[in-house]
Amino acid sequence: MAFLHGERIRWLLTACVVVLAIVFVVQLRPQSKVPTDATLLVKASALPAPDVQPAAVSPTAAPEVAVDVIGAVQQPGVYYLPSKARVADVIAAAGGLAPTAARDQINLAAPIIDGTQIRVPHVGDAAEATVAAPSAEGNGLIDINTADAATLEALPGIGPATAQAIIDERTRNGSFKQIEDVQNVKGIGPSLFAQLKAHITVGQ
Repeated sequence: MAFLHGERIRWLLTACVVVLAIVFVVQLRPQSKVPTDATLLVKASALPAPDVQPAAVSPTAAPEVAVDVIGAVQQPGVYYLPSKARVADVIAAAGGLAPTAARDQINLAAPIIDGTQIRVPHVGDAAEATVAAPSAEGNGLIDINTADAATLEALPGIGPATAQAIIDERTRNGSFKQIEDVQNVKGIGPSLFAQLKAHITVGQ
């Protein structure tokens, strides 16, 4: 009986050791961790921000004017410049003044008008200058009541004869009341007036 009792104790001890071993092994096994919301947020904040490039903005093309430059310049020809360009810009585009240019007869600060011809005079024929003079308004319009012949010739379609006719008309009949009155001048009809109306004004 003592022998059986001793065997039972040994089996119980063995069983306890096995159970403890199993528990120990289970505790030591690595367990997969389910990420919490907080962990996900931390990881997300650690990611580099996407490289977003600003959208390219296409610059708006500035309006241009075409001007025919002749006379005492280095390179006569037709030049295209920004609409706010001045006579000085046109002459610079044409290579500058020729040595024989009548510089004192040219208003380099005058605005230019689209579609016109600018004639830079040589010394001795300065009366032929067709560079816009100070009678042009600040907005680039030419006052047909005050402009001289050279300034009037800067207008599209206006030559020396028509420029003088405009001056004769306002001398005989007084100042023009409205720009449409310029059609009373011989040689200026509806077709030519259509070219002029965007470039002329009448002073108050």
